Amino acid sequence: MENNQLNVAMQNMINWLADEHELGKAPNKIECAGTFDYNDMHYYIFKYKINVFGKWLVGVCGGFEGDDLEPCGHAFSDRQPYNKDTAQNDCIAMIEMIMAYWKEQAKKYSE
Repeated sequence: MENNQLNVAMQNMINWLADEHELGKAPNKIECAGTFDYNDMHYYIFKYKINVFGKWLVGVCGGFEGDDLEPCGHAFSDRQPYNKDTAQNDCIAMIEMIMAYWKEQAKKYSE
């Protein structure tokens, strides 16, 4: 099942990067650089290049519960350089930023 989940995560990451508010196009190259679990959800670390000669950048996609093929919507990259030693912590920081943003949005609508 993980292979199907990986494919879904990669396509989700590509679609997110291709959005006009992000890169505006699919990355030139993208690879899965690892996985991890956080808050009982499964995540995929991606490294990608905007162009052929660009540096590897890090992105995260996931929030998969078990073998589910639908992520919770945590696809993000702040375009920082990919570093294999810090990638998981960099991705967790991005996830926490996403969660804080949506909590703030929910708070605004509940007032």
